[in-house]
Amino acid sequence: MKRLPRIVLVSFGLLLAAAGGFALPGLAVADRVDVRVDGLVFEPGSAVALELVSAEGGACFGGDLLIEQLELADALGHLITVVAYDTLADAKDWLGVVMLRASDGSDLPPGAYEIRVVTSGGTFAAGISVVPAGQFASLERFVAGVPACNVALRAYRLISELDDGARVTLRQGDRLMVLLAGNPTTGYSWSNALVYEYASLRESEEVEYRSNSALMGAGGYFLFRYWAVDVGDQAFRFEYERPWESVDPIMTVSLSVDVR
Repeated sequence: MKRLPRIVLVSFGLLLAAAGGFALPGLAVADRVDVRVDGLVFEPGSAVALELVSAEGGACFGGDLLIEQLELADALGHLITVVAYDTLADAKDWLGVVMLRASDGSDLPPGAYEIRVVTSGGTFAAGISVVPAGQFASLERFVAGVPACNVALRAYRLISELDDGARVTLRQGDRLMVLLAGNPTTGYSWSNALVYEYASLRESEEVEYRSNSALMGAGGYFLFRYWAVDVGDQAFRFEYERPWESVDPIMTVSLSVDVR
């Protein structure tokens, strides 16, 4: 078991994995609630980002919801990776990152897996399938269920600057998150330089910046969230620059996404 201090993001060295949408309620046990979402599909070796978001369902959770543990398990329930938090993280500020890889760093083989987010109010689970990209076209699109709890699990295919030049496969309904390190106190910011009138992926929220620390001048991450709304290819080019300067960006990250 790996133990970590309270941080907003789990480091990329501790990745687990998954992508997708909203959670469906499960069975409540005592004062803890089990919430589950199924039908999520990822390519082997994918990185997955997870967050808990407000939903329009009934009030299953009251007060502060704290993250206790993040788990990746196989279809038989055997744990592959466990990340425990020495200091519990507030669910409102938490972003978990999982890599679909075994403990030796190799890609997980195709098959069924489960990611579990254990909280002070219960467990949020995501049932996922690891499938080669070439088989995505034969799969049904992901359709999120109507949440019955006031908190839901959302999962994304995650891209970082380490994935420059990558080609990603999604289905309609899947979600994509692009997470890029930066520091706006320097005047630099990330932006997507490619904008289309008709696009396969729609930006689902405004760009968000999260600092790594409360210290003034600390760096952090820019978060871009997208939702796959139609089939087709879409290119992205993210540029890190000072918007007022007429010079080339000091860093770029490019990728293409194939929505099937």
